[in-house]
Parts: sequence; structure tokens; C-alpha cells
Amino acid sequence: MSEPEDDKGRFSALRTGSILLAIPTLLIVSPLVGFFLGSQLDRWLKSSPWFGLLGLALGFAAAGRETFLIYRRYQDQAEKERQDRR
Repeated sequence: MSEPEDDKGRFSALRTGSILLAIPTLLIVSPLVGFFLGSQLDRWLKSSPWFGLLGLALGFAAAGRETFLIYRRYQDQAEKERQDRR
């Protein structure tokens, strides 16, 4: 029977890769969703592209915030692993 520590070390690279792969996905998808929703609101209200641009800006802001939180979580996890090795 394998130890839980061994499984933790074995899947560490996969876990790290999945966490870091979420960042480019967020940076692409969030602004696109914001722009799409803003454009739909523009069509419904028959306004200029203001809501589309606002949705795009909010999408970038949300992506930046989530990227920061993911990076901070990754740094905390790496620091915890370093302390566990000592």
C-alpha cells in the first residue's frame, strides 16, 4: 500500500500544471464573456457599444483579480511544500 505522501508528490506536477493552465483560460474567456453580454445588452437597449466596452473592461478586471488569487494560492502552496520538506 502506498503512503499518502507518495501520492501527493506524484501528482504535484499535475496539480501545479492545472492551476497555472487556468490563468490563460481566464484571461481569454472572461473578457469575451463580458463583451458578449455587454453586446447583448446593447442590442436590447439599442445603445452604442458602451455596454460591450464596459463588459470587456469588467471581464479584464475579473480575469486580473482571479489571476492574482490563483497566483497567490499557488505561492502559498509552494511555500507550504517547502516548509514540509524541512
